[in-house]
Amino acid sequence: MNCAIGDTVVYGGNGVCKVDAIQDIRMGHERPQKYYVLKTLFVRQTVTVFVPINNEKLTSKIQPVISKEEALDLIDHIEPGKGEWIEDRNERKTRFSEMLSSEDRNEIISLISIISRHRDELAKDGKSLNMQDEKYLNDATHRINAELAVALDMNIDDIPGFIKEKIG
Repeated sequence: MNCAIGDTVVYGGNGVCKVDAIQDIRMGHERPQKYYVLKTLFVRQTVTVFVPINNEKLTSKIQPVISKEEALDLIDHIEPGKGEWIEDRNERKTRFSEMLSSEDRNEIISLISIISRHRDELAKDGKSLNMQDEKYLNDATHRINAELAVALDMNIDDIPGFIKEKIG
């Protein structure tokens, strides 16, 4: 994807970012090369991400934010009961990490669904999620809500209510 300064994009596990600059940067003893300088959005503390323009593996992780129509379609097709809980903690960590860093928004929504359903089952017994699973849920929810907020031109805090209203 070719980016321009000011574009809003999604970058891998970093989520929604603004292209802040395109500039020559020298890393270590290498000669200067062009980088996209991305600044994360919708976070308490902004993170700056440097993506070398000539590195196809890294630039392929830069995706455009979905359109309003795609966002509404994504919400319309949310299946709350989709996906199975993985009992083995290490296997679950690996799979959840893959899902969270996926460029497939349906994978991220599936991750939210799996963890939310498990959280609700635990709550019936007076239990709660462990910290690792809670973090995956928070990160996935934040990532999808941030992108939907940009696509739908809404406040990120209004997205959960909007989704609940749309899916009943």
